Amino acid sequence: MVTTEWAPHYGTGLPEKGLTTALVKAAFKAGGHNAEVEFIPWERALKEVREGLHDIVMGAYYNEDRAQIYHMSDQIYSLDLVLVARPGLGVKSYQSLQELRKYKIGISRGYANSKKFDSADYLDKHPATTPTLNIRKLFRGRIDLAVMNYDLFRYNAKLEGFCVGNVEFLEPPLDTPYLHIMASREIGDGEKIINDFNSGLKAIKDSGEFLRIFNRFRK
Repeated sequence: MVTTEWAPHYGTGLPEKGLTTALVKAAFKAGGHNAEVEFIPWERALKEVREGLHDIVMGAYYNEDRAQIYHMSDQIYSLDLVLVARPGLGVKSYQSLQELRKYKIGISRGYANSKKFDSADYLDKHPATTPTLNIRKLFRGRIDLAVMNYDLFRYNAKLEGFCVGNVEFLEPPLDTPYLHIMASREIGDGEKIINDFNSGLKAIKDSGEFLRIFNRFRK
């Protein structure tokens, strides 16, 4: 498997390489496979799995384009995807994406967000290579809003030395997507690998192992 650094959900510096890694490896083990993960840039991970150089992308949101390119697994667990407003912007909520037309919005290159947001070509979107770059740009006033996983933003903003209390998490969340794994369609057994994973995921949920792992990381 390959993926990118995405703490606190998965990353090289986390216990067991993070909650997602622990859950995915347990599901694969229950499905009859041993799984290891390598951390590389996100766009490279997507490309190399698409081309069949690796078997699996670990930790991805579902969208229809990805489902055409990769075999997608069942849902693992859900996250809050939020819009974060820079300090002093004075915006706390929105009812329609149309209200956000006047703002510079930071996105991460190669990341999927919500279907409505990703298709909203009237928005002023500014791609960065990593979420951390968008966090820096937000606190330094170079963008007005950033699209990001809630936990990811809080974790990495604190690592960067920024005060999370100075930003506003807009209501409602942009989306509450689930994480999946994705298998290459260029390998002969990609669909079987995903089916085995899905069987293992169901098994650890039925046995209570999934919840035990989840609670161990969420203490």
